[in-house]
Amino acid sequence: MPRILMIVGSLRKQSFNHQLAREIERIIGDRAEVTFLDWGDVPLMNQDIEWPAPEAVQRVRDAVLAADGLWFFSPEYNYQIPGGLKNLLDWLSRPLDEHDRTSPSAIKGKRAAISGVGGRNATAGMRKDLERLFSATGVQIIGGPSLGISLTPEEWSSDVLTPEPGTLGALGAAVDDYLAALER
Repeated sequence: MPRILMIVGSLRKQSFNHQLAREIERIIGDRAEVTFLDWGDVPLMNQDIEWPAPEAVQRVRDAVLAADGLWFFSPEYNYQIPGGLKNLLDWLSRPLDEHDRTSPSAIKGKRAAISGVGGRNATAGMRKDLERLFSATGVQIIGGPSLGISLTPEEWSSDVLTPEPGTLGALGAAVDDYLAALER
């Protein structure tokens, strides 16, 4: 059974993207083992503290290394990747061997999907930035194109994501495509 690690780019308690990740987890059901990455305590990337890796950094690296696939869910801030998520990815892209700067990173070679919930442009800027970052860090995007969802005014005011039937169908298709790609 594949092990999927959900990485939510927002630390907000009622995050729409965390809600979307939970909906994807529900759709996946018993077809995969799903866990969520706890990364809120990862320090700012600083080469002065890179070795030995801080405990929080080692914990997230280990979780990524143990996963068969990653699924990123993120808002966008100013049409870009949120700073916290970028910091996490900076840590994950660093070499694992202190004495060999050409050694692999925790994220290189991983297979990942990208989704986002946001305003009118459905996180298009963040998704494009994340695709570009994945290209630079050796992450393979799988499962079809990234998936963006625009929030309705009602969702913004209620703080509750309520996907419409068409969106649920697109989520189901995205899950099917993702799981099929993981099996290849």
